[in-house]
Amino acid sequence: MKWIFATIFFWLVFVLSLAGWWLYFGMNLLSRSTAIENEKWARHQKMLFYEGSFLMLFLVSGGLALFYFAYRMYKEKSAKEMFFASFTHDLKTGLFRLQLEVERLGKTVDENKIEPLLKETRKLQLDLENSLDSTLGEKKKIYLEAINVKNFLQEIHAQWPELSIHLSGEEQIHCDQKALQSVFKNLLHNSFVHASADQVKIDLKRKSSNIVLDYSDNGTEFQGDVEQLGQFNKTSGSGFGLYIVRQWVKLLNGEIDFKKKSTQSLSVQITLPQGSLK
Repeated sequence: MKWIFATIFFWLVFVLSLAGWWLYFGMNLLSRSTAIENEKWARHQKMLFYEGSFLMLFLVSGGLALFYFAYRMYKEKSAKEMFFASFTHDLKTGLFRLQLEVERLGKTVDENKIEPLLKETRKLQLDLENSLDSTLGEKKKIYLEAINVKNFLQEIHAQWPELSIHLSGEEQIHCDQKALQSVFKNLLHNSFVHASADQVKIDLKRKSSNIVLDYSDNGTEFQGDVEQLGQFNKTSGSGFGLYIVRQWVKLLNGEIDFKKKSTQSLSVQITLPQGSLK
């Protein structure tokens, strides 16, 4: 929002300077003219003075009005950000408590009956996180840190105990933890829900200054168009999770490639630089 105020201020100073110069130049030119009769000279000078004064008055009024509306936009934006932050915290806390209660209930009730409820709570929590990520767009903050991928995946695996995750290659990556968490959560959710997979393979390898992440599963054959993956369909609402993955990779200055394996199941290759970010 600061650039809006700076633009308005620059515009106001520029047009006021231009109008002031025009008024000064016109008054000075009339005062030096000897070809105009005294009566006409006084009338022209008076007209030029009033017209210039009204022009500057309207310019000041317009600039102040722009400042006022920009300030209102800034306050409304701040209020919305505060609301979403508070709403997100309360909702995520409520979902986490609900998941704990469901897990406790699962110890006394048939696991087959409680499993669908656990899946829905996990899906609801992921949908909430994806929606909040999409509202921030490219304004998301990136904080690089060294992450042990093995320990990192062990924590995420608790949310998808049905999947068997196999990690090979490098075990450490320099990345943003929230970004990596969102990427893996959406990929695992896609494998479990859409591909009906029960095994996931993740291979990390270094290529010069980049880290290449190969992700694949033993899921069913992918029937859609690989080129359309990561492109969110607003009309049907499909592909939102992979769209969020692509947005995070883009923000990390990386590249993502969706392709089919020989078994026709989906695999993902993500290349992330280990250097500077946007």
